[in-house]
Amino acid sequence: MIKLITLATILLTAPFYSIASTSYNYSYYGEAIHSAPGMTFAAYINAQTLGATLQSPEDLVVYDDHIYVVDSNVDSLLVIDADFQLVHEFTSFPLSAEYIAAQGIETPVDLTLDGPLGIDVTDSGIFITDPGHYRVVKLNHDYEVVATFGTPDDDTFDPDPEDGEEEGINYEPSKITVDPTDRMYVVAKNAYEGILEINSDGSFNRFTGVNPIVLTPFEIFSRSLMTEDQLAQLQLYLPTEYTNVQIDSRNFIYATSRVSENNAENPIQLINPKGVDVIKKNGYFPPMGDVQYIVGMNNYVIDGPSDLVDIASTDHGIYTVLDQKRSRLFTYDSEGNLLYINGDEGNQSDKFTEGVAIGYFGDDLLILDRGTKTIVVYRLTEFGSYVNRAIAYHAEGRFDDAAEMWEEVIQINTNYEIAYNGIGKLLLRQERFREAMEYFQLGHDQYYYSKAYKEYRNEILKDNFGLIVGAIVVIGSGAIGLKIRNVYKRGGSILYED
Repeated sequence: MIKLITLATILLTAPFYSIASTSYNYSYYGEAIHSAPGMTFAAYINAQTLGATLQSPEDLVVYDDHIYVVDSNVDSLLVIDADFQLVHEFTSFPLSAEYIAAQGIETPVDLTLDGPLGIDVTDSGIFITDPGHYRVVKLNHDYEVVATFGTPDDDTFDPDPEDGEEEGINYEPSKITVDPTDRMYVVAKNAYEGILEINSDGSFNRFTGVNPIVLTPFEIFSRSLMTEDQLAQLQLYLPTEYTNVQIDSRNFIYATSRVSENNAENPIQLINPKGVDVIKKNGYFPPMGDVQYIVGMNNYVIDGPSDLVDIASTDHGIYTVLDQKRSRLFTYDSEGNLLYINGDEGNQSDKFTEGVAIGYFGDDLLILDRGTKTIVVYRLTEFGSYVNRAIAYHAEGRFDDAAEMWEEVIQINTNYEIAYNGIGKLLLRQERFREAMEYFQLGHDQYYYSKAYKEYRNEILKDNFGLIVGAIVVIGSGAIGLKIRNVYKRGGSILYED
C-alpha cells in the first residue's frame, strides 16, 4: 500500500519535475509554462583552471573587469582577471604606513582573516567582512590594510565579545555593500533589527530597511489580554534576517531575505536612502522566486518557497536573484515582471549545487558555487538578449525599437505575455487604441487595457459626434412629437365623450 501511495505521489509531481528540468516562466494564471531560456552555460572556473586553492568560496564581486572572491576555509582573497586567469591569491595582508601610524603599532605583523564571508570593492578600496575577528577590514588597491572597523556602538551587540559577559550578541558581519562615500551597509548574523548603516569612520549610524513584523488582528487582540508572564511564554516573533545586499548607482540597496511566516511576500527589497522599501510589484506576482511550490509533499520533492541568498543588478533596472534551495536564477525588470528563469541543480559543469553569490560581469552572470567550488558563467541567449534590449530601448525612449525587439521575442516564444504588453504600449502611443487593446488582452494587462479602451471609446465618440448629436436631436424631436400627439388624442377623446 505504501509503495502504491509513493508511486502515485511521484506521478502527481511529475509535471513539476518536467518543468523544473527545463526553462520555464509563470503565466498570468500562476501556471508554470515552458519558456525559452534567457541565459545559457558559457564557461566555468575552478581551482584547477585557476591554479589556486578553493575550499569554501563564500562571496564574489566584480570591479574594473576583475573578479574578487573570498574563501572562508582558507581565509583567502582571490583576484581573477577578465580572461579568467588568477592575478593574486592572498592569505595575509601587510599593514599600510597610514594604518601603522594611526594605530601606533611598533612591530607590524601582517593581518589575517578568520572566516571571511562577504566582500565589496569600490574606488577607495576593498572591504571584507571578518566575522571571526568581529570586524570589517578595508584594504587599499595595493592590498594593504588601511582600516579595521570593529563592533558597532549599539546595544544590540556585545562591546567585548571575548569577555564572557552576555550584554548582547556577538558582532559577526557576513555581507557588505559600500556606497561612493564609503558608508557601509552590513548584514550581521543574528541581527534582526535590519541592515547596519556604518559611517566611513566606522561609527554606527542606524539600522535601515527593517522588515516589519505582521500580526493578524486576532493575535493583536489576544496579546492585549495576556499578562507579562503569558507573553514571555509565547513564541518569539522576530523580523526576518537579511541574507545579502547590493547597492546600485542611485545608492538604493537591493536586499534579499529568507521567507518566513512574518515575511512571506517580501523577500526582495529595494531600499531607498530613507530606509523605505520601494520595490515595484507590477508583474503578475510579487518578486519572490518560485510562485508555485509544494509544501510538505514528500521526500522526493524539494518543498517550500525559494531561499534567496544573493541579488545582482545590471543596466536599466534589471536584477537577478539566486535561489539556493533549487539552484535557480530569477531575473526581473524594474517593474517587477519576471523575465526569465534559469539554472539547474547538479554536479555537471553547467549546473550548480550550493550557489552562494552572483554578480554581473558585463552581460554575463557569474554564479559562485560553494558546493562544487566553482564559478559558473552564464551568457545571454538570443531570446534573453532580445528581452534585455527591448527593456533598454523602452527605458531610453526608443519605443519603436523596443516594439521591434518584442516582435522578435514573440517569434521565439509565442506565449511570452510581457512582449504583447510591450507592443501594446507602442500602439497606445501611436493612438492605435483598438490594436493596443488586443495586445493588452493577450498580455493580461488590465491597467493598460483600461487606458486603451478609454481612449478608443473617446475616439469613437469624437469621430461620430455629429451622428450622435443628430440622432439625439431626431430621437428627442420624435419623442416630443409623440408626446404632443398623445396629449392631443387624449384631449379629443374627452371632448367626444362629453
